Amino acid sequence: MLNGMNQNAIACLMVCLLALSGVGLAQAEPERSEPQYGGTINIATRVAQLNALTWNQYKWQWKFQHDGLFADFLITGDLEFGPRGTGETNFHALDWIREKHYRGAMAESWSVEEDPLRLVFNIRPGMYWPQKEGVMQRREVVAEDVAFNFNHMASSPRKIPTWWGFIREWKAEGKYKAVAYLNEWNANLGYRLLWGYYGTVSPPEVLKMNDGEGSDDWRLQTGSGPYKLVNVRLDDVQVYERNAEYWDKEVINGVAYDLPYNDGIVYNIIPDESAQIAALRTCKIDVLEQFRWQFAEELRRSAPELILQKRLRQVQTFVALRNDQPPFDDIRVRRAMNLAVDQQEIVQTLLNGDGVALDHPFSVEWEGYYTALEDLPPQARELFEYHPEKAKELLAQAGYPDGFEFEITFGTHSPYHLDLMAMLEAYYQRIGVKVVARAFDYPTFLAKMRASDQTAGYLMDITGSTPFSAIRKSFITDQTWNPAFHSDEWLDQTYFEALGLRDKDKRDTMLRDMNHYLLSERVPVVWLPSNMVYAAWWPYVKNYWGEMAVGAQSAGPIYARMWIDQELKQRLGCD
Repeated sequence: MLNGMNQNAIACLMVCLLALSGVGLAQAEPERSEPQYGGTINIATRVAQLNALTWNQYKWQWKFQHDGLFADFLITGDLEFGPRGTGETNFHALDWIREKHYRGAMAESWSVEEDPLRLVFNIRPGMYWPQKEGVMQRREVVAEDVAFNFNHMASSPRKIPTWWGFIREWKAEGKYKAVAYLNEWNANLGYRLLWGYYGTVSPPEVLKMNDGEGSDDWRLQTGSGPYKLVNVRLDDVQVYERNAEYWDKEVINGVAYDLPYNDGIVYNIIPDESAQIAALRTCKIDVLEQFRWQFAEELRRSAPELILQKRLRQVQTFVALRNDQPPFDDIRVRRAMNLAVDQQEIVQTLLNGDGVALDHPFSVEWEGYYTALEDLPPQARELFEYHPEKAKELLAQAGYPDGFEFEITFGTHSPYHLDLMAMLEAYYQRIGVKVVARAFDYPTFLAKMRASDQTAGYLMDITGSTPFSAIRKSFITDQTWNPAFHSDEWLDQTYFEALGLRDKDKRDTMLRDMNHYLLSERVPVVWLPSNMVYAAWWPYVKNYWGEMAVGAQSAGPIYARMWIDQELKQRLGCD
């Protein structure tokens, strides 16, 4: 809706968005059974090996939104466009909601206004912050809370550079009207503000704690989301209880039901893959959001009643090469490091044939943006072929006929990375390059990124997000998630020019040009295949189709719609 808007389009947008009142599209409903209330759902999420990195929103940590089931966004994704409704999307993306699939959340409607350019959010009346002992009394959410949240978050020393640079200021103009005045247009404002990272809204009472620095104490967290956080046992469980005052409802067969249906959600922290599978098979958990192909056949044999679903992992993998230091400041060396890796062997062996060699910078699922491997220029297409002899020639041309030694930092949290490292060491040994692997737990691994002592190689995963975000995060100068330390004047200039355009066709052409430029001419990283993964859940978990997120890393509204068929659960011996 927001792409390439002229005055008529803006008027249409305002009319459409004013109609988004929060109960979804009832006319698109399939026949669904009446929900049962009660019961607790145990989940091992797609990052079940990681506990909460922080409970402090002010620290600008991506995982807060995964763990913050008490938090809420201005706008969210409408699940009625997913498999439970029209089927237009699968909601597997972890941080991309297409504009046509938006619905109002904390803001029941919003609009774009001109002269001056601004975003006007009509905050939902009758929405409440729950009472939290030692923090705040129960009270209604108002526009001033929203304005304070974003103004305060923008003051964090940990904020990502340029993140909210397009916003001049936030103001509350009435009890339920919050207004963001813009310096300029931002074509990625959904991701940057409406439903994206760091876009959840907390009450001022929480944000003002510790002289405005917030708090890491889980006992002090609260929000208008579907759940309350009631217990945390480090490296064990995170326990969430139903928020009886949650504003959202679901319409099923013409009847509006209060949410959540269940009494609560338990996040189970289980670092070991085999232990996750065992917990699912024995009904200690009801849903396992992600596991590798190696365990799929075992589950089909040992627990045939389980529902299994295969999906693209929605995370891109690469080895960032420090473009700011020798030897990787030479494009010939970076190309050689790609040519030395047998992508197809990785797909066929490590991924059992279920992988995508070219899935970045733009994801294979991004119709209209993605360019297939066979349609790339030869110099880009070649990088996904195996040419170790040519890799040696390029190294010799760059002054490294005998190869060199370098370190790769990687995280022990990822089984895929553990296996990849062994293969990468072998590939590079064949061209005379010695890899020294540096393994760290996830918090330490993350802290090493872009630190003064970051190694020359950094094996990482990153969500593709949106086309703009895929370019910005890893390849724009001085961005937080740019471990290649990549910097290119043309790319920076083109990116920011495109970001300010309302002309969708022109903007999309520039995005595709940047994608081709990175693949063909810059080659800042070693591109690695993206893998397919599985999810599984017991059939007594109802009203669930494997959706992953309706905001960046946010599954709270999905969980709130899940309910337990207690009779079926008992019949399956899972009581």
